[in-house]
Amino acid sequence: MSHPWRGWCVLRPGLMLYGGTVGRNGLHAHHAVQLIVSAEPFTMADAHGERLTTRIAVVPPDTRHAILAGARETLLAHLDPRSAPGRSLLARFGTGYGASAWSPSVTRTRDLPVYGSPAHAVTEPAPTSPTSGQPRGRPLMFTEPPIGHARSAEVTAALRVVEVWTGHSAADSVPLHPAVEAAITVIPTLLRGGPVRLRTVADAVHLSPSRLAHLFSAHVGIPLRPYVRWLRLQRAIGLVAAGETLTAAHSAGFTDSPHFTRVFRDTFGNAPSELAAAIDWLP
Repeated sequence: MSHPWRGWCVLRPGLMLYGGTVGRNGLHAHHAVQLIVSAEPFTMADAHGERLTTRIAVVPPDTRHAILAGARETLLAHLDPRSAPGRSLLARFGTGYGASAWSPSVTRTRDLPVYGSPAHAVTEPAPTSPTSGQPRGRPLMFTEPPIGHARSAEVTAALRVVEVWTGHSAADSVPLHPAVEAAITVIPTLLRGGPVRLRTVADAVHLSPSRLAHLFSAHVGIPLRPYVRWLRLQRAIGLVAAGETLTAAHSAGFTDSPHFTRVFRDTFGNAPSELAAAIDWLP
């Protein structure tokens, strides 16, 4: 069945999360592990034309795939495979590179929430640290949207679904190192000036590059370089969602409009112009 893309999307460093109706897209590959859970069956194909109709799929990174027939009430998540949640999802439900291997067995997923079903609203409070009282198992990629947005509750519930699937809903969190907090603050400013180098960030927070690299990966759950790449994509899409022309993508560090369009198509399987108006992009 043919459905048009229509829904919401949030971008976090290491995570792209979409909820709503999934439509068709072209054959594409991205360096992210993809999780799709739906209340309805959808059909995918691999690079060899093999098809899979399912309600749950985990597609390994760098694997060419396409959605041939979409579905409503679907949650689609891209997680960086170098992030802690991305590695965990692959370890728990790692599958092969052919379409027939992308759907985990029913016995392994029977008790996990499926978006669009009553179970997807994981509403219980997130477990907290007994010492700090802060939420546990909440890498920065799971930061909730601002309260007051019409879709805030829906997006928060969807983030909980991904936490459960990746096994990060009850993991002990580690308070951010002050230097990592400082790096996260300074990177957006550096991003507007061009390439962001590890040494430049390290100098800004008064650490050696090797020390910052170690702390950043340990505390954020994703290395600094891919963190910057996700942040760049997030900024460019924010410009598109705000109605800016694609030529404005260079302010997010892309060399030109075709460069951004190529990265966007690699990530979503569609051109930015196809999805900009169909998706409610949340901060």
